[in-house]
Amino acid sequence: MDERERLAAEIGDEDIIDYFYLRRGAEEVLDLLENLDVKLSTSQDEVPFNAQVKGYFGAVDAAGHPWILKPAVDPKEILYHRICTLSYLLDHFMGCLSAPTTVFKIDGKYWRATKVVRHAMQISSYDYLDQPFINWLRADLVNRWVSFDEDRNPNNYLVIHNKSTKPFLVAIDFDKADFTATHMKITGNPDKFGWHRAEKTRFLTLLRPENFDGIPIETFDARLSALMAIPEDALARIARRLVEGWSEDSAALSTTLVSNLLARRAYVNDYFRKMFKPASETANIGNDSDYSMFGASFVAMHQGKK
Repeated sequence: MDERERLAAEIGDEDIIDYFYLRRGAEEVLDLLENLDVKLSTSQDEVPFNAQVKGYFGAVDAAGHPWILKPAVDPKEILYHRICTLSYLLDHFMGCLSAPTTVFKIDGKYWRATKVVRHAMQISSYDYLDQPFINWLRADLVNRWVSFDEDRNPNNYLVIHNKSTKPFLVAIDFDKADFTATHMKITGNPDKFGWHRAEKTRFLTLLRPENFDGIPIETFDARLSALMAIPEDALARIARRLVEGWSEDSAALSTTLVSNLLARRAYVNDYFRKMFKPASETANIGNDSDYSMFGASFVAMHQGKK
């Protein structure tokens, strides 16, 4: 059982499993997204208010599932957002819930698109320094580090519940990811777990490095193992399909994307496994309580940080 299948079993709610395509592999999901019949909606009821003010429109697919769309006109913009689909597909490979993201063509026009996460609350409605949220955010750092996504804030995470009212974290908004940079925009502190970022005005995670103190490698092991298990040939096929017809040299660009991902995942895997010890060797300092002084407010936690 891979991590996607394990997640489906843990959720145990066929409505959610179907909504997030958890019975399908990543390449099957890409097939589905590339061929999905989507129509613009006359109603904006399913469009969150903060998306409406940013110029998003409502749409619905053949299954009746809602999407939010924003026009994409410039071919370079369309290519960029097609590449950002990698963030969602990597999450899917790794058994992590995230909002399906793609580019649709409707009536000759292109739209960047995200599936609406229904019946969700922003993570800021919860104390995300408490369990289970803090461990999900700790593990999610792996995904965002690999995608060089330095724009993670409370608006980028939603919480949904299955029929048994068990919560699950859903990552959304990947339009600040960078898969084309060939240099390491995010590097690890060699002395103590932490990171150095190229973009100082954004946040890689809702957490601070101190929120990782005393955490065993088991917190990250499944995520790292799933990341390393993604077949290189599958990455190559997906990358080529995403850029074909949008890049002047799609072969070269897809090769760059795959090379970047292979290098980044190797770096992140090695760094995390170097910095964190097995639970048998770790005395957890109970930082959920020790760091409660930071509170649940993201702004307060990071106030004064640049």
